[in-house]
Amino acid sequence: MKLRKGFTLIELLVVIAIIAILAAILVPVFAQAREKARQTTCLSNMKNVLSAATQYTQDYDEILNRIRVWNYPWQQIYPNPATANWALGAEDMLMPYMRNEQIWTCPSDSFPRNDCDGSYGTPISYSFTHFQPGYDDGETGGWTATFGLHAYYNWVPLSKALPEIGAPSDTAGVFEFWTTVSYTEGFAYWRWDVRNVADPAWPTGPNYFTTTGWCSPAITLQFAIGGHNGITNFGFVDGHAKAVDRRTTMAWPWTVAAIQARTAAGQSNRNLLHWKVRGNYGTYK
Repeated sequence: MKLRKGFTLIELLVVIAIIAILAAILVPVFAQAREKARQTTCLSNMKNVLSAATQYTQDYDEILNRIRVWNYPWQQIYPNPATANWALGAEDMLMPYMRNEQIWTCPSDSFPRNDCDGSYGTPISYSFTHFQPGYDDGETGGWTATFGLHAYYNWVPLSKALPEIGAPSDTAGVFEFWTTVSYTEGFAYWRWDVRNVADPAWPTGPNYFTTTGWCSPAITLQFAIGGHNGITNFGFVDGHAKAVDRRTTMAWPWTVAAIQARTAAGQSNRNLLHWKVRGNYGTYK
């Protein structure tokens, strides 16, 4: 009787096919698991940012930190002009309450940074919702865009104060924003129009759109709302953070006409990024 010394070609092909099928099933699962782990680290970093922001707010009469401070006497913060950052941003205001500058970087944020000179400090993966009066509730030109919490321009003297915020536990002021131009030698880059955060037309990381500019000669810039398997981390005024589908943070579209139409129809105008939010934005003024 002859003994078989190996596998037949058909048997080998069957085994290879089974391995290929298992790999096709398991590789995406492992990739999602790794991304979930990175998201957890990113969420933990955001909680540290929120903790620092809470302490800052307590020290400054319940006024939230700004996105950027203009015309500041740099020598008080950066004694050596040769190493001075070119902007004073939220990260500079909050760093005294933090232990580690690396907290500002989400491990899923792999976008390149470029400060035009080969040095940019530490990448910043988080941003703050923008507040500018007049453009938040349609008073100026019908804009309903700058309804966030944090001041940017120097003609806006203060960010929102805690007593002004309708529902701190339902109002997000921090979100993931990944871009080439957000780093500690500059500032935590921002969006003037807060609606971009929920806009379905905006990409969710790791997807992104590109534009050119910033440096001379111009460079390619990447922009995206940060994301982990389609989900974005948000930090709320009361100090908690959670991951949600960014497109669900406000009723869409967020325009004067759409808000009025939903109100007339008895539909929700819930907006988790608006400083007036009370579960439902309610009657539009």
